[in-house]
Amino acid sequence: MAEWESSYGGCFLSKARLLTKEEIDKRYPIGNNSRMAKLTHEALNNGFDILYGENPNHNLFCHYKNWLHDVLVTAAHLYKTTPDYVKVG
Repeated sequence: MAEWESSYGGCFLSKARLLTKEEIDKRYPIGNNSRMAKLTHEALNNGFDILYGENPNHNLFCHYKNWLHDVLVTAAHLYKTTPDYVKVG
């Protein structure tokens, strides 16, 4: 799959995509005891995927409701569904 087919950017996120198992294992190898690694592996064990996106303008995070909606729309686009079917964890 070409990168443009698996990448999407909304108002708050750019280069958004679902991380592959290989990318997650590289970022958080087994034995990494950081909080983020533990949370990531716990989410994966509970059946979640990990959405990656970049935000070049960090000041936009103060508008949490709009940011969350944009992340939901971005995830829905990647899953080829509607935001109603995306579970956030």
